[in-house]
Amino acid sequence: MKQLSAFILTYNSEKYLDRIISQLGKTCDEILVVDSGSHDSTKSIAEKHNCRFLFRAFDNFKNQRTFAVDNCMHDLVLMVDSDEIPDDELILSLNKLKNGEVLLDAYRLKRDWYVLGKKIHALYPVVSPDFPVRLFDRRKSNFKNSPVVHEEPSGYQSIAVFGGALHHYTFESKQEIKEKLERYTTLSAETLLKKNKSLSVIQQWLSSIASFLKWYFGKGGWKDGVTGIILAKYAFDYTFMKYGKARKKVQSSE
Repeated sequence: MKQLSAFILTYNSEKYLDRIISQLGKTCDEILVVDSGSHDSTKSIAEKHNCRFLFRAFDNFKNQRTFAVDNCMHDLVLMVDSDEIPDDELILSLNKLKNGEVLLDAYRLKRDWYVLGKKIHALYPVVSPDFPVRLFDRRKSNFKNSPVVHEEPSGYQSIAVFGGALHHYTFESKQEIKEKLERYTTLSAETLLKKNKSLSVIQQWLSSIASFLKWYFGKGGWKDGVTGIILAKYAFDYTFMKYGKARKKVQSSE
């Protein structure tokens, strides 16, 4: 039988953690929680389920995930975010894989997104459902070439879509949108700088307007009513803020 490690990155993640770990406990041989300084009940929930609990100060998601993968006990690794609940079909599929199916290098998992309590069609920078690589053999995949945010492993030679789904609950309030905008755009500004793109004010406005139009009309946000408008504005604000932060960083270094 194949041995499976799962890891979860946490920071004040008590809301869904008990439900996530309860599901993972039906199939995983190890559950690793990598925390970046929670001051809620995250640690006690993890300990209740006998998870391994490690602390690492957060710098970016790429490095946090690399640390987690390196500390997993088994080579077959599943990564689940602290607001993603695996469904029963996914657990069943994982048990079948462990019990004899031929193992590929990596697998994409279906992920359905929920915003403000509503299942949605698009949230910058993904459509819903999307199919990220979340299950992989760490001997054949890693985060070496991944950006620091919206990160995903690479290096695999064989890949397939896996059965089941993750239900991703994000932005349950407008305050959460503001908090994630601030955090993620700081990281994305670093990626933007590495691409050596124009950081002019004109480019900032053009890219931001294009983001609104793309995610509202092109990606189907209009199907989500008022929530779609809120998320199209999120795409605008995200783009505008990352350009502004990148330009400010350049100016401060001159």
